[in-house]
Amino acid sequence: GGSCCGTPPRTVRRALSFTMAAAAGSAADAPVSGRREMYPAMEPFNSGMLKVSDVHSIYYEESGNKAGKPAVFVHGGPGGGTSGTERGFFDPAKYRIVLIDQRGCGKSTPHAEIEGNTTWDLVSDIEAVRKHLGIEKWLPFGGSWG
Repeated sequence: GGSCCGTPPRTVRRALSFTMAAAAGSAADAPVSGRREMYPAMEPFNSGMLKVSDVHSIYYEESGNKAGKPAVFVHGGPGGGTSGTERGFFDPAKYRIVLIDQRGCGKSTPHAEIEGNTTWDLVSDIEAVRKHLGIEKWLPFGGSWG
């Protein structure tokens, strides 16, 4: 499964600064202009499947700095998935980057299964991966449905 919106471009808008400012209460003050290059391609240092129900197993991977600040990327969709390109949103020297394919998406199994696939199930899966990886808290990052 691929992404519903195609491969992200090599340069991206700094949407996170807008999101963080909006969460702080003032989207009007958010710096939304400017571009910067994504970080270079990297390979995961860990990946696996986590069984989260009788039906579903979730694909996850980790890259970047094992001792870095944990950050999880939540992809769009429903029906999207990660491609690995998303690792480039994060500085690999500073972040422990976690990508997750949601139920029925990407490398998670079974593909395109909608049984037992609610928003609350997806939230529970993200928490299950966090606990499985021994992470106390992490920075969530996503777009669209993520």
